[in-house]
Amino acid sequence: MPWPMSLTARIPRESRMFATRWAAAVWGVLWGGLLFLPLILVSCLPPSSRWAHRVSGWERARQFRGFGISLGPDPGRRVFFFLNGLIAILILIPVLNLASGFLFVTLGSLIQGLFIGGSITIGFDAWTITQPTLFVGVLYGAANLLGVIALAEAASWLHGKVDGMVTEVTRPHAHHTRITELLKTRQGVVVAIDEERRRIERDLHDGVQQNVVSLSVLIARAQRAQDPAKVAHLLDDALVQSQDLIDEMREVAWRVYPTALDEHGLGTVLNRVADHCPIPVTILTVPDRRVPQAIESAAYFVVREAVTNVVKHAEAASITISVTAGEQALIAEVVDDGRGGADPHGSGLQGLSRRVGALDGRLSIDSDEKTGTTVRAEIPYA
Repeated sequence: MPWPMSLTARIPRESRMFATRWAAAVWGVLWGGLLFLPLILVSCLPPSSRWAHRVSGWERARQFRGFGISLGPDPGRRVFFFLNGLIAILILIPVLNLASGFLFVTLGSLIQGLFIGGSITIGFDAWTITQPTLFVGVLYGAANLLGVIALAEAASWLHGKVDGMVTEVTRPHAHHTRITELLKTRQGVVVAIDEERRRIERDLHDGVQQNVVSLSVLIARAQRAQDPAKVAHLLDDALVQSQDLIDEMREVAWRVYPTALDEHGLGTVLNRVADHCPIPVTILTVPDRRVPQAIESAAYFVVREAVTNVVKHAEAASITISVTAGEQALIAEVVDDGRGGADPHGSGLQGLSRRVGALDGRLSIDSDEKTGTTVRAEIPYA
C-alpha cells in the first residue's frame, strides 16, 4: 500500500478517531469566522425571513460537520442566531492567536534548530535560563496546539448548550453516544442468547421429546406383545416414528443454524425457507458473491424470523424477499401484503434488532395497516 496509508494504518484506531474529531472541531471554529457576522445580522431580522432560513441552513451544516451536532426542527429564533454568532467570534480570536503561534514558533524553531543553531534565553527579574531552540519551540508549539483543541471542544459544548435552548440536539457520532449504544448492544446480545436457548429448549421439549417418548412406548409394547404379527406391526410403527424423530431433529438443527449456509450461501437456504412456507414467497435478489459468515447468518435469521411472523400474524397473501450486497453493507428486506400493525417492541422483532445491532447494523420496520409490513436490515461488513 502507499506509504501514507501504511503509516496511518499503524496509528491506533482510537487515536485516529480523536484526531479526526479535533480536526473537524477546529475546522468548525474557523468556519464560524465566515458565519459569525451573518448570524448576528440575521438575529435582527424576523426568524421567518428568507435570509434567516438560508443562514440557519449554513449554521446547521457547520455544526454538524464541525462539531457533530444534529439540530432538530425549526431552530430559527433570534437568540439562536445571536448567541451562536457571538460564540463563533469569541472562540475564533484566541484560536487564531494560538494557531498562528503554533505555526510560526514551531516552524521558526525547527528552521533555527536544524539549520542555524543556537539557543533561546528566557529572562526573569531574578534569573535567566537558556534552553535549546528545538526544545522550547516544540514545547511552545505543543502548548498552543492543545490550547486550540481545548477551545474547539469548548465551542462544541457551548454551541450544544445554546442549541438545546431552542430545539432538540443530538450527537449521533459522539463517543459517549457510541459507548451507550455498545453497552445496550452487549446487553441485547446476552438477552438474545438466552431467548434462543429457551426456544431451543421448547423445540426439544415439545417436538423431539414427545417423539422419543412415543418411540419408547412402541418399543415397550413390542417387547410385551406375544403375537408375532402384532410385534411386526409395532416395530413398523416404531421405524416410522424413528424416521419422524430424525426429521424433527434435522428441523431443530436447521432452525438453530443451517449448515448449508456455510457450504452454499444464502441462495440455497432462502430457497428452502420459501419452499417450506405455506404462503407464496418470491425471492427477488440474492447476492452473487459470498460475504462474511456472520453477516450471512444474521441476514438469514432476519429473513426467517420475518417470514415466520408473517405466517403467524399477518394474514398475508404473498411475501417478497430481497437480499442485496452493496459496497459497505448487506441489505435484507422482507415485504408482505398482510394486515400490518406489527409491533417493533415484540419479542421476535426485538430479538432481530438485537442480533443485527450486535453487528453494528440497523433494523427498521414499516408496518402500515393498508399496505402490509416491510422489515429491512442493513448490516455493515466491518
